[in-house]
Amino acid sequence: MLIGKIIKPWGVKGELKAVLSGCTEDMFASIDSVILSGGGGALNITSKKFRPGCVILKFNGIDTPEDAVRYNGMSIEAEGVELPPLEEGQYYIDEIIGLNVIAASGETLGKVSDVLSFPANDVYVMDYNGKECLIPAIADVIKEINIADGYIKIEVMEGLLV
Repeated sequence: MLIGKIIKPWGVKGELKAVLSGCTEDMFASIDSVILSGGGGALNITSKKFRPGCVILKFNGIDTPEDAVRYNGMSIEAEGVELPPLEEGQYYIDEIIGLNVIAASGETLGKVSDVLSFPANDVYVMDYNGKECLIPAIADVIKEINIADGYIKIEVMEGLLV
């Protein structure tokens, strides 16, 4: 289960700053090891420091900023984590990744390959004609999300698919 993402190295001791997605501090506090995507493998957590909007993680064997930088941008996954059900209109990141993106006109545009979390709103990264396209997750753009049928319907605004 996808529970977060590494943002950047933190400090001089090999710590990493991460954002959690769908996993609360209480749930994350009980996790002792995680799997990092993209070749990071399984890592044991030696310390967690919760900060507003993020967590600072220290992993066994990552002791310098030079060690830590190779984990930049990796997704954090955990086995056996039960995430609580969300309210209608809310989704976990791993539910969004892989969905087809369809224009309101019915044209298939691409697939969501990543979700970027920002304070104002999330942004969906879509593969579009071999390029990365950023789709803001706002009501003016996102018209429908259908997890069961595997698609997101968007209103293509001027300049969105550049």
